[in-house]
Amino acid sequence: MEKMISGRPFTKYFSPKALRNKLSACCFLLITLSLCETVSAKPMKIIITPERNHLITGVIQKAIDSCSNNGSGIVYFPAGKFLTGSLRLRSKVTIHLEKGALLEGSAKYQDYENDAFLYGKDLSDIRIEGDGIIDGVDCYNPSGEEGFRGPHCIKLLNCKRIYISGITIQNSANWAINCRYCSLGNITKVKIKGGHDGIHTRFCNGFKVTGCDLRTGDDAFAGNDNKDFEITHCMVNSSCNGFRMGCLNLIVSYCTIWGPGEYMHKIQKRNNMLSAFVHFSPKDENPKLKSGNWRIKHVTITGADNVYVYNFEEGLWQTGQPVTNISFEKVTATGILNSFNIIGDDGNQFSLLIKNSTFSFRKDSGDDKMMFEGVKYLSPALFNITKFGTLELRNVVISSGGEKPLLNCVYGKTVHFKNIIMNTFE
Repeated sequence: MEKMISGRPFTKYFSPKALRNKLSACCFLLITLSLCETVSAKPMKIIITPERNHLITGVIQKAIDSCSNNGSGIVYFPAGKFLTGSLRLRSKVTIHLEKGALLEGSAKYQDYENDAFLYGKDLSDIRIEGDGIIDGVDCYNPSGEEGFRGPHCIKLLNCKRIYISGITIQNSANWAINCRYCSLGNITKVKIKGGHDGIHTRFCNGFKVTGCDLRTGDDAFAGNDNKDFEITHCMVNSSCNGFRMGCLNLIVSYCTIWGPGEYMHKIQKRNNMLSAFVHFSPKDENPKLKSGNWRIKHVTITGADNVYVYNFEEGLWQTGQPVTNISFEKVTATGILNSFNIIGDDGNQFSLLIKNSTFSFRKDSGDDKMMFEGVKYLSPALFNITKFGTLELRNVVISSGGEKPLLNCVYGKTVHFKNIIMNTFE
């Protein structure tokens, strides 16, 4: 070790033990300084000033990018209106909408990129939170899907660790939340009003949705090739389907599902809920996963035309991959037209368990509505199932009026019925 004294080199020799002590002290000092540097770097917070009448897309994007360049940060929207076009999200950057904040999209489709209002690709640690509102203003795109659909409200591709909490999404010009090839999503206490599909996920895994309120013109939940999803304590209202899903390992619990929808289906101009649950595995998406191990429990269904629909032969968007097994436990369904309409695969893989549940049908369960999305039911029965492995009903109460048969069950392997109570009303 050398240092300079009066311009001349000065050398001091240390014993091995002393040298080790000195080196340890230096290493400790370096490590301490490094840790202090890391701890002292605070996340950046940028507050956006409201602007009611002019687009501030550039201002908001610059704030997002600045936080990203800092390593992390919060873009904070206080109460007020913020008019903007497409915004590109960044990893480890939080979008926080305070109560009273309105993030309003442009009504002009040319102000958007990537067919999205908020867009993220190949990101991690995304947070969109707060009690504010994101308004898609039903942005019209004459070249869009069905000749009018505009940008998705939140569109995420190949992202992980996604946290969306507290916000309200309204008037989305296409799907409110669109995730593809994403993992580890947590969506909590989000409200979705109007628009099209609510939460639409494809090829995603590890999602948990809790305490959300979805009231949509199209499917509330939708998507295929998903895995390990848990949806709990949600309110689900739709003018199409509550859940149009393909998923391996799905739990739906303590949810309330009801129709008719509060927001009209924009294409078909109707409000009735087609089904609480329907299989979704479109061939053109080249699906890989079978759908199965569904556990639907402690769920209330009111006013839906059907409880569950699965047609592997010719159902719309249902013929890609089959369903293996599904269970309904402590489900109460009232005011329904039909309960289950199921056509399984030729291998009889499908198994259905229903226990400790009640089903009460509408008085107007007539033959004029005996089809689902253009495909006729197997029979006028309230419960149709064919090409299945096991059908088991335990402790089930069924109430219906009229002269329609209860069950049409063919080409199955095993049937178990225990403690079935059937009531009739005038």
